[in-house]
Amino acid sequence: MIRLRRLLVSMTAAGVACILSAGPGVAAARHHTAAGASSAMGVSALSFGARSVDATSGSATIELTWTMTSSNPDASGFGGDIHIRRMNARTGAYLGTELAAGFDSQGSPSGDVTIKAGATSASATYTWTIPVPQYGATKKTTWAVEKIHGGDGAGDSIDWTAPRLSLFPRTFIARTTVDQGVPSLDRIALAQGTRATVYEAPGQGATLRYQLDSQENESGVYGGTVVATGPNGRTVRGSFAIGWDWSEGYQGCGYIGWIQRQVLDCAVTLPLPAGLPEGDWKVTEVDLTSNAGVTHAYTGLSEAAVHVTSDSVLSATGFAFTPSQIDSWHSPVETAQLSLRPSGALGGISSVQLTDWGNNANRCDQLSTTPTVQADGTITVPVRGTRGQFSCVLTGLIITDGHGDQAVYGSSLGAPDIGATLTNIPDTVLPTVDAVTINPDTMAANDTQTWIKLTIDVSASTAGVNGIDLYLIDASGQAAPIQSGGVTTTFSGPIDEYITLPRGTAPGVYSIGFRLQDQAYKTVSYGLPGSGSRPMPGGPVTLRVTDPATAG
Repeated sequence: MIRLRRLLVSMTAAGVACILSAGPGVAAARHHTAAGASSAMGVSALSFGARSVDATSGSATIELTWTMTSSNPDASGFGGDIHIRRMNARTGAYLGTELAAGFDSQGSPSGDVTIKAGATSASATYTWTIPVPQYGATKKTTWAVEKIHGGDGAGDSIDWTAPRLSLFPRTFIARTTVDQGVPSLDRIALAQGTRATVYEAPGQGATLRYQLDSQENESGVYGGTVVATGPNGRTVRGSFAIGWDWSEGYQGCGYIGWIQRQVLDCAVTLPLPAGLPEGDWKVTEVDLTSNAGVTHAYTGLSEAAVHVTSDSVLSATGFAFTPSQIDSWHSPVETAQLSLRPSGALGGISSVQLTDWGNNANRCDQLSTTPTVQADGTITVPVRGTRGQFSCVLTGLIITDGHGDQAVYGSSLGAPDIGATLTNIPDTVLPTVDAVTINPDTMAANDTQTWIKLTIDVSASTAGVNGIDLYLIDASGQAAPIQSGGVTTTFSGPIDEYITLPRGTAPGVYSIGFRLQDQAYKTVSYGLPGSGSRPMPGGPVTLRVTDPATAG
């Protein structure tokens, strides 16, 4: 893939796109009068400042002047956009991407468009100073006003093209440098996120999606066509062209570099009609066209094939995880088998690839794509969930047989649902405390250095204990936190916690309470105030704090 380079050069015409202000005239320009309806708006004058210009130096400009009018007494001003394009002087066909500018009498003129003094809501005259592109297909390039969109802020609008604009002197001739280059094909690949296997729903057809990178360092890249060839030599095509949008500027092809000399990640879609035979489709030709109208065909391409299937040759049923629930709380996590029953396979099944897990992506892992054939004719591949709580809904699956035929299933691939879910065993047994001891159980109020060992014996639970919050409770029942954090996951047996007396603890008799958390983030409390806490087994665990010790 070519490296992204922004060409920091002075602005030329192919980069001109005046930013429209948000005045009411611009808003009106987006609502065009219906076909056949009359409009109070019009263009009363339009002309270039010269009939010809020498653009071979790369610094030539020309002025385009036009006057907008409206007979609507409620008109508040004019807004819209105007476009010019290269034109075949003999046939009238347009070449390349338009140059465009926005105009708006309600706001400040922007870019290279100015408004003549004395403009009113009934009439306004604009001048666009256009940097003329240096390169053309020949030594002479004809430019023409292609269209004018506009509104008057009162609901009237126009959308004039050649039939109306031809009443004015809408063309000029530029002396140009002959474009000696052709657009390069730097990359053609499947579009990001697209897989090399595509499902065709019965009767609905399918779509191939690609991205390409191209450069043309003189007139710039205009557009192109991608051709793919499939079974029995059938071909399909998809095209792109760079155009100008009033709100977004130059659009239609991924990232568009300065003056269109470079396009990256240009998206091209190739529609496949319904009912085609299953098989591989491969890009066999890419035709790229410059703004000068020069086209170059690239063939002999090495892009990998895309397999299109409707699951009519190879198919499968009976998708299921066995077991459907696994113990994910202990390590290592148990494995499960995805089983399915194939039909129509030639040469056996060579691969079962699990591609997507819906919103729980990466919470389950496939351990092998090579299937094992079971005695009952089903095949299985091993999978494993991650440690802790999870729920994996399989939403993408590709099956390949020894002949190369494929079948796809799952909503993420636009294919039939799989209907198989793998989860952890439910956390039904919470930690239970059997005994708690404290040593020492008496501390001087000013002794904040001696470690106090608290041992909590727990019984077996589903998800074990991996966190604990400790509290010191005074005679009035007020609980103050003294320590909180994670512990080594323990399903049964002793948990040792070491604490020190909090600084400033007053003499008195205190009890210890705590809250245990398991791997599913469920909690159980012992010895804390309130009805939701369980009583401490064997009675309260007390800590006596005596008067501060004094030196002997």
